[in-house]
Amino acid sequence: MKKNVFSKLALVGFLVGSFAASACFGQGGDWGSLTGQIVIDGDVPKMAPEDVEGNPDKAACLVDGKIPVDDGIVANDKKQLRDVFVLMYVGRGAAVPEKFHPSYDETKKVKLTLDNQKCRFVPKSVFARTGQTLIMKNSDDVGHNCHITTFQQEHNINIPAGKEIELKLEDTPDKIPGEVRCDIHKWMDSVIFIRDNPYVAISDETGKFKIENIPAGDWKFQFWHKKAGYLKTLEIKGYTPDRRGCIEATIAKDKSLDLGVLKLPAEAFTK
Repeated sequence: MKKNVFSKLALVGFLVGSFAASACFGQGGDWGSLTGQIVIDGDVPKMAPEDVEGNPDKAACLVDGKIPVDDGIVANDKKQLRDVFVLMYVGRGAAVPEKFHPSYDETKKVKLTLDNQKCRFVPKSVFARTGQTLIMKNSDDVGHNCHITTFQQEHNINIPAGKEIELKLEDTPDKIPGEVRCDIHKWMDSVIFIRDNPYVAISDETGKFKIENIPAGDWKFQFWHKKAGYLKTLEIKGYTPDRRGCIEATIAKDKSLDLGVLKLPAEAFTK
């Protein structure tokens, strides 16, 4: 296990949740999908300005001349929440998918990009497959480093201004998300989740998510956000998440299971 793993208590809880979840595989190689949209129910928490004052690179880190605010919770004017991980889990000793849809063979070959822009990692949340290539890019005119720390992998690479470096991730999967930090600009952070099972989605800027080509059958799906942990209070019509933010859902052949609008009480970020 690598050192300096962030948010130890939250990660331990997430790890317990991953072991507890289970699934059963639908035979026959039939596929379906899962979609939904996550919104905050209540007032969106206000985020504080980043700790840029006093840093010698302050001028390069301003956005439109202003100090940027923490991007740990990002929601638009419709309260649609970005950066929620939606995960399909199998528990220890439980059945696992016998195969993945062929489309995932191709997506694993795609090179992912994690950029440094105005002293901020873009994107904030990254899902990568084991062995996939990650391009660490620096669009700023100051130097950065990408310090990746997960339970199974650690990489610390300096990236000069205006340069990019490719990293082939190890073949050791994680059961929980880890993080990326810049040790030069300590407010910079990103979430990275590395595993071989491809059935993961991250909600976009409109709160929408989609997991495609899931084996038909009954599965457990877990919802997680860095600032709130597993989303056990998420309101989903027809489902009640357990204390680890999991629901059981049936994926039907050639159909999309739309969970509709999922409401997350604003209090989830403070409890």
